[in-house]
Amino acid sequence: MAIPQQAELSMQLDLSISCSQLISLDYLSKSDPMVIVHIRDMLSKKWVEVGRTEKIQDDCFPKFAVPVTIKYLFEEVQNLRFTVIDVDKMSGNNVTKFDLIGKMKCSLGDIVGSAHSSYTHILENKKHPTRQNGSITVKAMELAKGLEGWEVKLNLRGRGLDKKDFFGKSDPYLVFERPDNTGGYTPVLKTEVIKNTLDPVWLPVSCPIGRLAPSSVESEIRIMCYDWDAYGSHDFIGFASTSISQLRSKPKHVFPLINPKKKEKKGSKYTHSGTLEIDYLEHKIHTFLDYILGGMEISLSIAIDFTGSNGNPLNPSSLHYHDPNQLNEYGKAIRSVGDVCAPYDRSGMFSAYGFGAQLNATKETSHHFNLNFTPDPLCRGIDGVLLAYRDSFFNLTLSGPTYFSEVLHSANAIASSYPTGTKYQILLIITDGVINDSAKTIEALRATSTLPVSVIIVGVGSADFAAMEQLDDDDGALGFPRDCVQFVPFREFKNGPIEVLAKKTLAEVPEQLVKWAQMSKIVPLPH
Repeated sequence: MAIPQQAELSMQLDLSISCSQLISLDYLSKSDPMVIVHIRDMLSKKWVEVGRTEKIQDDCFPKFAVPVTIKYLFEEVQNLRFTVIDVDKMSGNNVTKFDLIGKMKCSLGDIVGSAHSSYTHILENKKHPTRQNGSITVKAMELAKGLEGWEVKLNLRGRGLDKKDFFGKSDPYLVFERPDNTGGYTPVLKTEVIKNTLDPVWLPVSCPIGRLAPSSVESEIRIMCYDWDAYGSHDFIGFASTSISQLRSKPKHVFPLINPKKKEKKGSKYTHSGTLEIDYLEHKIHTFLDYILGGMEISLSIAIDFTGSNGNPLNPSSLHYHDPNQLNEYGKAIRSVGDVCAPYDRSGMFSAYGFGAQLNATKETSHHFNLNFTPDPLCRGIDGVLLAYRDSFFNLTLSGPTYFSEVLHSANAIASSYPTGTKYQILLIITDGVINDSAKTIEALRATSTLPVSVIIVGVGSADFAAMEQLDDDDGALGFPRDCVQFVPFREFKNGPIEVLAKKTLAEVPEQLVKWAQMSKIVPLPH
């Protein structure tokens, strides 16, 4: 008897979000809602952001066009938290001031297992337990197989649109919708509003092809054109229907925008409510593996904290104590991350530094010195780094304070010297506590975020690492061009396999590398 194939237990899902009857928290207008989605990390038990919608202005019944993509794992309980906020102030893409409308918690299985994979729940706010905050609906749709890794770019122009404003023309914008499991349509892409024109030219829009065509390239794509109004509902101008298959057939298209009510009223005299011109481009989304196979090297640098708060290295309670039978926490962090990175650096050499120690040679505290106490910081292999770390105590005394900025400036200078697209640096900083140059560190990291560098901070010991967690800018609060920092407290992994620490610390590096390459307009070399 033939053995049945094992069912695939994971898939990529788009979560499309809408809300109803949101409370108005603005004094003279409706709320300006946005939804932020977090997932509960199974190891750390912390909430980690996985995505957020756009902000919609003055709308208590918002249908968000920006979905959140998440990997569905059948064998895991994936707990999610949906936070709905009323945005008061933004700086670029970062929310700087907001009011909490409410939250909803559920598992991804709750959503997928609901009828039509559509889950609705009321929003709760602990500070206002009796207040009616509104409700949230989350719809899950699987992204089509075979369309992964491809993105569409659409250049969009309107011509001769209907005039909708009494004292002006129209303020048009487009919404792209796809059919959902309930028999309705879900918005997945939106343009900006162009004020006072009947011939708008919108900025190009891009999105993964599977977002527009979740079932197949023949899936319907409905393009809705509206006239934006500051107050009240937006006026419908007209719509067009197409598909990825049709758009692929030629690079340029012209679609009539049809308003069914207007067509019914005017009959044969009606032609259209304007036309929509689309230039269609399609390209592959490059992956981490594309860059590695194209020859990009991963270079690992390591920086070790030698401040006095680690304790006397001769005392077994010290974080720097060397037990001949096992590695201390510093050594385990070096080994776990280094063993994963080593195969991607063909030289087999790793730069290693120390900071926060008084050097015997100068009797002064240094915040950036070569760990091997030679003019060249390179050590041969991870074993060489561990040997340099062990022997460094013959040449220094623990001191302080804890400064990161000098180590970061050095990493930035090295990364700036790389020939474009040839190397990407991982800087592993291992530290035991509070950072004393936060402002300078943040400014250094702002520069790091524009360079081919990822910074991994491993906190050892039992100190309060709140300041370190702030540097891990997953929520974009620091306004960096990209997220380039990952903070991991060692204590969460000290009793588990060393490989688990490596998995956690390096989890964000592939995405960070690809983001930097995209920002720098670097494509991988052929392989």
